[in-house]
Amino acid sequence: MSEANPLLALLSLEEHARKAANASELGFVMVNDSRGLVAYRQAALFLDGGGLKALSGVTAIERGAPFTLWLERVIRRMAGDEVRLAGPDAIAGKDGEEWSDWLPLHGVLLPLKGRDGKRLGSLMLARDGEWTDQEIALLTRACDIYAYAWEGLHRPSPLALWRRRLTAIPRWRPMLAAALCLALVFPVRLSVLAPAEVVAHDPAVIRSPLDGVVEKVLVRPNQSVSEGDLLFDLDRTTLTGKLEVAKKALATARAELDQATQQSFFDPKAKAQLAVIRARIDERSAEAAQLEDLLARSQVKAPRAGIAVLDDPAEWQGRPVNVGEKVLAVASPAEVEVEAWLAPADVIALEPGGPVRLFLNAEPLSPVSATLLYVTFEAIPQPDGTLGHRLRAALDAGQDGPRLGLKGTARLDGRRVPLIYWLLRRPLAVARATVGF
Repeated sequence: MSEANPLLALLSLEEHARKAANASELGFVMVNDSRGLVAYRQAALFLDGGGLKALSGVTAIERGAPFTLWLERVIRRMAGDEVRLAGPDAIAGKDGEEWSDWLPLHGVLLPLKGRDGKRLGSLMLARDGEWTDQEIALLTRACDIYAYAWEGLHRPSPLALWRRRLTAIPRWRPMLAAALCLALVFPVRLSVLAPAEVVAHDPAVIRSPLDGVVEKVLVRPNQSVSEGDLLFDLDRTTLTGKLEVAKKALATARAELDQATQQSFFDPKAKAQLAVIRARIDERSAEAAQLEDLLARSQVKAPRAGIAVLDDPAEWQGRPVNVGEKVLAVASPAEVEVEAWLAPADVIALEPGGPVRLFLNAEPLSPVSATLLYVTFEAIPQPDGTLGHRLRAALDAGQDGPRLGLKGTARLDGRRVPLIYWLLRRPLAVARATVGF
């Protein structure tokens, strides 16, 4: 051993180990150049799973030689994860009795550990004198250097590394990956959600029969009405005045007719005016009849039985309306269907007769089944001003219809697609709209 400075010897060994071009050169450094650090008579390098790799003083190992077989057997029995002193007393049996025939009495077995702490092999040194703690500490440090250099020379290729990782995967993981792949191609129904409402089926829309001003609404929202019940009145002041004028004009024309009839017996000219006066009477009669009809129509009545569907009646009083403008509706509470608005971005292939499930806000755990009737091709303005595709669905038979006006969310089922497409459809649409591919 270099007694002047052991650190210089250790650094020299480190340099030799780093510059070793292959495993044979590194093994030679380990069993021969280590004499620069400590004194010994014989050294051997043993690799776990590879047997004896290098011996001090020889260039080639005879695998079938008795010494080689004995040394491999002894190192296998004594190798461990900690430094261990070796000798004839450390191993029992015939191998211990033969120790003095092959090696000096005092040996030390040093493990070579990789970065993961796993033992790569062992370095065995033997000499006639005992080992000191300082020498063992230096050798332990040197073995760390040797193990690091050995791993550097035997670093696996990327292909071998991946092969090792795959072989280390438990058997259940490939099965789990296969099951996941099968699950991703499992066919599921492509579905979308849309806000929905329970609306009347074929309601009787009550519109203003003429231009005017609503005088009074006589029904309340959701009030039951019978056929012929009065719903609302239009202001009749103007019509009443016109009717009075028409009646006065009609009475005047009839008086003129009576006078002309009496004069026609004596005056031929008066007789000629009879036809003109009769035509004027017919005109005044028709005008009065029209005004009476308008007065009758200004009182709007229910065309059938049902419930009144309208907003706050107070908002209609005094409000001017045009002919044909909707004021309210009369609907049958037993005849309802589902109306939903589908956003343009959510449109999928939907066919009439497809299943629809309505989840009401009032009863989210009791969905209502329905059958799709139609979906509008063009997007039209919704009540909130945004564009959407209106759709209607008829309730399936055999279930209690929900109350008119209830709101919720409708799930619309389309064709079957793989699960991975169902999961990635919206993200891919957003990415495509953002990136533009």
